[in-house]
Amino acid sequence: MKENKESPKNQIVAEVGFDSLTSSELTKIFGKDWRLKKEKVSNFIKIWLKDKAIAIEAEKVLSNEDKDFSKEINSYKNSLLKYTYEQKMLDTALSLSVSEEEILGYFKRNKKNFELKENIVRVRYVKVPKNHKKFNRLRYMIQYKDSTKKEKFFNLIRKENIFCEANDSLWQKLDDLKNLIPFKLYNDEHFLRNYNYTEAPDGEFIWILYFTENRLKNGNAPIETVKEKIIAIILNNRKQELVQKIGNSIYKKGINNGEIKVYFEGE
Repeated sequence: MKENKESPKNQIVAEVGFDSLTSSELTKIFGKDWRLKKEKVSNFIKIWLKDKAIAIEAEKVLSNEDKDFSKEINSYKNSLLKYTYEQKMLDTALSLSVSEEEILGYFKRNKKNFELKENIVRVRYVKVPKNHKKFNRLRYMIQYKDSTKKEKFFNLIRKENIFCEANDSLWQKLDDLKNLIPFKLYNDEHFLRNYNYTEAPDGEFIWILYFTENRLKNGNAPIETVKEKIIAIILNNRKQELVQKIGNSIYKKGINNGEIKVYFEGE
């Protein structure tokens, strides 16, 4: 067996031809305790040896032409240069500010792209003990229509320490709500079209639900639910337009200063 004179920190663990795998490399990959990870390290060494052995065999068998990757390397380099340059230009020239007018304009022009896949609702709900003395009052008060009645409702909720969710700006999927609260609708669409109130017994409690707004499946999504998506689309479109503009500008500059020459005349 070949004597290994390397220092313990950089011992040769495996080798193929002139290529060697050292303990320091295994430490970088698996950590200082790599010797304890026998199965993982053994598999890695086996794969490393196979890859190196195949590369050596390929070097012997393939012709110089087969081994000439200069075109591929040059093409890859050009792609990297192009990408890096474009990113640098985008970092300095791309505006990341999107106005509300732009968002609304894009939404109006592309409503068909923002159709709902399921029913969504805005809803208020409370969980009340069945025998609570304010139960009937809560049934009425949860349906508040103005700020004065809203304030009275929340004062009562706080006073009686009742669980409540009442964010009228929040849209949520009806199915998600049904998974949270044990209420059943025999026909979701029929209910949402015709009713805005329901109750659901839950052991010693009753859930009171009041739906303030809804949007049905296949209808247009509310703009607030797709706003972030629209912003991303607008920014991506800007990016593509700017990249195209940069490319056209460089091409035109090259034509004008004689760096770019075309010797073929198309139709």
